[in-house]
This record gives sequence, C-alpha cells and structure tokens, in this order.
Amino acid sequence: MNRPIVTLRQWGQSKLKKQFTLTPLSLMLAVGLSACAATGVSAPGARFADCAECPELVVIPAGSFDMGAPPEESAGQNVPDIFVRMALPVHRVTIPRPLAVGRTEVTRGQFAAFVAATGHASDPGPDGGCNVWQPDRRLWRVDADTTWRSVGFGQDDTHPVVCVNWADANAYAAWLSQRTGHAYRLLTEAEWEYATRAGTTTARPWGDAANDACPYANGADLTARADFADYEVADCADGFTHTAPAGALRPNAFGLHDTLGNVWEWVQDCVSTSYAGAPTDGSAYTVGRNCPRIVRGGSWLNYTWRLRSGFRIMFPPERRYTNMGFRVAREVE
Repeated sequence: MNRPIVTLRQWGQSKLKKQFTLTPLSLMLAVGLSACAATGVSAPGARFADCAECPELVVIPAGSFDMGAPPEESAGQNVPDIFVRMALPVHRVTIPRPLAVGRTEVTRGQFAAFVAATGHASDPGPDGGCNVWQPDRRLWRVDADTTWRSVGFGQDDTHPVVCVNWADANAYAAWLSQRTGHAYRLLTEAEWEYATRAGTTTARPWGDAANDACPYANGADLTARADFADYEVADCADGFTHTAPAGALRPNAFGLHDTLGNVWEWVQDCVSTSYAGAPTDGSAYTVGRNCPRIVRGGSWLNYTWRLRSGFRIMFPPERRYTNMGFRVAREVE
C-alpha cells in the first residue's frame, strides 16, 4: 500500500520542530495544552480540555490513508469470510481538516458528570438491561441489574464507561456541545481508522504482530486466561482481565490511548457489507436513523484478530454491553 500523505514524523520534524526546537515530545504536548487553552489555536499534537469535566482531546492532522484490510492480513487467523469482505476493497480516504479526538475513551467519571448535570435516564431498550458475557457458555446474557454504574467487575471513575448504547453516546456528545459551545460528536468510521492507524500501514498501530499487543492494547491475553479458559489469547500479559483505566497503556503515534482493546467504540456510521461505494472524504456512511451501527477497536474480551486497525463489526444501536463504550471528537475552529 501507499504510505499516508501525513504522518506524525513528517509534521513532528517540520512544522512542530520549527516551533519547539529540540523540545521533547512530552513537553511539546504540555505546551500545546497551555497554548490551546489560552488562545483556542489547535495545532496538530495539541492537547486540551474545554472544561474540568470534559474529556482531554488531542488534535490530529489532516491527511490521507488507505482504509480497510487486505485479505492477506486475515490469512491463517480463522477470520470468518463476512469480516474479510466487510473490510474490502481497500480504498484511499482523505481527512480534509485537523480534528480534535478524545485522548482516551470516555470514562465512567466523565459520563457520571453528564448524568448529574442532565438527569439523563438511559432508555431501557429492548433488553431492559445490559448484556453480560458468560465465559463458560460463550454467549451474552441480559442482566436487568447491570448498568454503567455497576457492571459486575471492578471499575472506578478512571475506567472507560460501558453499558452505554449509541443513543447514550450521542446524548453525551450533545451535552458537551451545549456545555462548551463547541461541536462535539462521535467519530466517523473513516476518522476512527485514520486516528487509530496514526500514519501506519500495518495491521495494528505497533506493527503486525498480535503477540506484541500487551503494552498497547487490553485484549484477551494470558492475564485473562484464568477467567477465559481455552480462549485464543495473545501470548503476553497486560495485567487486566476486564477494563483497564483509560490511558493506562501506551499511546499510538498521534498520542491516542486504547484505540484498540479495552472497549469497543461506537462510531457514526451505519453498517455496510463492504466498502463498495463508501465515502472517500472522511464523512459517515448513513442510510437511516435506526440502522445497525459500526463499532471499532475490539475490547478486553476479544481475540487478537479482532484487535486490528481495519477490523469492523456492527451492533444494534439500542443494545448495551459490558465491553462497549465510545470516544468523542470535536471540530477544530
């Protein structure tokens, strides 16, 4: 494949280097945080939050990339054909403008602030609760007593919120927009993959090897083996059986954490059986209000072949799961 037009190295060695000569990346990001908060100018790499309870955002640059996953990426991993087809054809997509993206998935504490401010009462949905994984039977079971506040395993306010559906995620983004006066929303699927790849063309932001995942992605691994016996797991240990605190693992080259693993992330797009006719301008593919929606990134529960930059799957938008959350984006003025 062709390499993306814009990579972190390119802007890091040109534009940012001119502004912050010989400055370490960590200091550059801190300077970006202060500058953005003070002036509203959002250069690629800047980190900022619009309010104390708002998610921290990272500005990613405009650019182009090859979206999708070639068939050879799935070879030898027992990936069902339907998922191979869904990621084809690989096609060129341009993200036309810089975009501020959540540095991590939205946390339980951030979601709690939204609920406290708005009184948001989640629609019970068709299930009347949240879907909980039963590892012994390898199926999901609806539990009416499981909610985002109490998910059945250890979480605190630093962990990503789960048991939220697509409407909950959009309601949260709408509240942030009203709270801050800036346009918050879910990422489009193309924006999500561009942000996750962060200039890479490999199966994962750290490379092709699934067994190198643990420093970067909380998925099914040796730590989880005790609870998920006989599962296909990565041959490494990240230290987390269920969700990890947001940002606990290493970021990708754009400074984003947990784009793969931890929890699935709702995006704007409706499901499509392939990328035939998909938008190439970074916009969302939508066919109606109640269509099944795409989720991306995989979770703490998932096999290694699902934790890939190009992997996509859909879920009914009204359902909630203990391994499903979201990340927000904001337009850069």
